[in-house]
Amino acid sequence: MTTIWQAPTQEIDPLTEVVLEAIRSQVFPVAPVGVAIEAVPGAAWREARLADGRTVRLALTVAPGEQARFGVRACANMRVSGEVAVDDHGYRVASDVIVDLKTRAVLSCDCRMESLGRIGG
Repeated sequence: MTTIWQAPTQEIDPLTEVVLEAIRSQVFPVAPVGVAIEAVPGAAWREARLADGRTVRLALTVAPGEQARFGVRACANMRVSGEVAVDDHGYRVASDVIVDLKTRAVLSCDCRMESLGRIGG
């Protein structure tokens, strides 16, 4: 199987960008790139702020998966899931991440967000 890199055909929206970066930094404890995602002291979630001022709260967990191959690369499949809240709107997040075991590069990351509607009081 040959995988060829292709440039994105459209720019992702700011919320998806924050969620994808949160997933990447959840898989590997590294500083997020391009967005500021902060741990909230005493809480189980992290926070980010969108350019329009809305607050994003993210609570994600990583489930280790099996080793596999991505083309010629040895890799690990991981599952990231959790909840995201943007002000008073909630989302359920599920993502399958493929990570190169040698370089620790994220080879593939799909992100599915299901709207849960208005949350809270």
